[in-house]
Amino acid sequence: MHLHAGTIRGTILDSLDAIPLYGANIRVENTQFGARTNAEGKFAIDRLKKGEYKLRITYVGYSTQVIPVKLTSDDAVLNLSINLMRKDVNSSTVIVSAGKRTQSVQEVPVSVTLLDQQAIQQRNVNRIDEVLRYVSGVNVARDQVSIRGSSGFALGIGSRVALLLDGFPMLSADNGDMKFDALPMPEIQRVEVVKGAGSALYGTGALGGVVSLFTRTPVDTARIMVRTYAGFYTQPRFEQWQVHDAPPPLYGIDMSYGQKFDNLELTILGGTRYDKSYRLTDESRRYNLFTKLNYTFDKEARTTLMGIVNLAHEDKGDWVFWNSLDSATRPPTTSNPNRKTISNKAMAGLNLRHIFEDNALLNIRSSIFLTDFDNYNLLPNEEAIASSASSFNTEVQYSRSLSDAVFLTAGINSIINTVNAPIYGIKQQRFFSGYAQTEIKPGIEGLIMTIGGRVDHEQTDTSASHFVISPKIAASWLSPFGVQFRASLGRGFRAATVAERFAALRFQGITVKSNLAIKPEYSMSYEIGASTVLPLNEEADMLMMDFAIFNNSMDDLVEPAFTSTGNIMFQNVTAARIQGFEIGMRAQFSSGFGIESSLTYMDPKDLTLNQTLPYRSSILWYSRVSIPIIESIMFQTDYRYLSRVELIDARIASLGFIADADARVPIHVCDMRLILDMKSVIGNPMTLTLNAKNVLDYYYTEIMGNLAPNRQLSIQAEILL
Repeated sequence: MHLHAGTIRGTILDSLDAIPLYGANIRVENTQFGARTNAEGKFAIDRLKKGEYKLRITYVGYSTQVIPVKLTSDDAVLNLSINLMRKDVNSSTVIVSAGKRTQSVQEVPVSVTLLDQQAIQQRNVNRIDEVLRYVSGVNVARDQVSIRGSSGFALGIGSRVALLLDGFPMLSADNGDMKFDALPMPEIQRVEVVKGAGSALYGTGALGGVVSLFTRTPVDTARIMVRTYAGFYTQPRFEQWQVHDAPPPLYGIDMSYGQKFDNLELTILGGTRYDKSYRLTDESRRYNLFTKLNYTFDKEARTTLMGIVNLAHEDKGDWVFWNSLDSATRPPTTSNPNRKTISNKAMAGLNLRHIFEDNALLNIRSSIFLTDFDNYNLLPNEEAIASSASSFNTEVQYSRSLSDAVFLTAGINSIINTVNAPIYGIKQQRFFSGYAQTEIKPGIEGLIMTIGGRVDHEQTDTSASHFVISPKIAASWLSPFGVQFRASLGRGFRAATVAERFAALRFQGITVKSNLAIKPEYSMSYEIGASTVLPLNEEADMLMMDFAIFNNSMDDLVEPAFTSTGNIMFQNVTAARIQGFEIGMRAQFSSGFGIESSLTYMDPKDLTLNQTLPYRSSILWYSRVSIPIIESIMFQTDYRYLSRVELIDARIASLGFIADADARVPIHVCDMRLILDMKSVIGNPMTLTLNAKNVLDYYYTEIMGNLAPNRQLSIQAEILL
């Protein structure tokens, strides 16, 4: 049998200074073939048939190019030299999460925000929540991420936003929540935030959207990175809030190694962090270890196996609520100040990827996410809150281009959550699901239509089982005048977690009762939006603008509700509707100057009680400015504003166990940083960053009874060896 050996080779360079661009993506449109450039900017795509193709080249910070090429025979070799032009960082790149496949951002029919590795690194962030706080339409309250008001805050409620790491789910089996410390942030290359109900592809937990993280892909040249930082919280202005004799320190170090050896790609990351905290008895120590291996079985890269192992350990104070507003940095006087929480998280996953032919791809993913936490330093008769849980996920996904106009993505998925907790014993929750989505190009230039859905069956031990259908329909049209229009309608759901169903404990004077009759939460969301990229001149200066109108109707929301006996029980108590709009702009200039701003307005309504939905801000406004001072020095500032939460849950405040529960103000946070490129000084690539977070030392709360961090000053150094 004749094997096709047609090859396209090339080099991708920066159009201004001709430096090679490594890590650029090259995709052969309407096939599963592609490649990434090495450290010399070179790539090769083999095993192509004779014929005409289109190469789509994307690289963060550069304009996308689509290049037609032609192979005149099955063994032809084509050599290319391609120059990419710098432009706005997010205006034209590829998306993976929106449709569970690689797509151009112009093809995606929903609102998506992308953050690259540089944006993460510059902000000196150690947890994903610190990144998400500056994404348009996103708010974070403790461990709950809210996209366009999908979540407020309720202690013990699971996440209404799905979280994935390299395609593997990362929500815990017990509480169904995010573990922000369990992610390898220094190796995160890209973050995608998909807004709106995503259950048609991702199932439970994607009621409000999806946050997907992707780690770095190694290249041929060894990459050894050392990143370290040290800093402190400044002393509060109010003497009664000062709980440390000196400004409390924080510091950390990460070291990573990555390299590609022929068919094997290897990444290893280890790190540790310490934070004494601006609050008394709230210090924490963290350790992380991450390893990724990717093996290619054949030179045509038709079959690859990727495996990751991610470990995290944290030992921290068991901080819950403040003593009062006057002593906001101290725990309640009735609490045990020595009580600690120790937690371990471990995730291991395998992904087998095989290309059967030019237009068909099979992905088989399997992973397990383990969480374990407990308390120590307890007083006599004091009850520990402990849990050991495992979430085992298996997914088989098949993608195929049925024709030039039709692309199919389909799959089956199973999730088995097992929880062992002293307060309710061993419980198991099982999901079995199937999904399919078809993207159709009906013949109108620039128009792509999407239709699909998912069926989930959920069963938790002795409680009732639930069948859930999550349909989706959407369209994207890139008009001849350069504006991309999009519209989508979809359903989301979140099944009640094991902890919500079986919780039965006494905590700080509150008795929580189990409820086996909880039903899943549901949402129906729609969006209409438009975006465009405008050239400002011939120097590659660009302006990107985006606008969206959205509506999210939610039913059977799970909340902690009071029973007739005065106890608390998780129940389906609320129907809600959130309407609003989002507008954003981003300008990037060849000089290095950049500015971006986004405004989200929401009207969150509790339809059951005919009042404002609690714990939601109506206005979210984020802005960022980058100013080059000289060639090797950049100044950046971020500003975040959230309007004052109009309503909290008065029933919880009335219990009195949270003093000054109603204390809340609008949020004004300004972060500043000075970034110095030290390569010319030391010879090796090195970046030195001076950070000032909450530089105005503004005091506010994100949730009841919790003072948010005050001013933090730090210095960070990252060097590549």
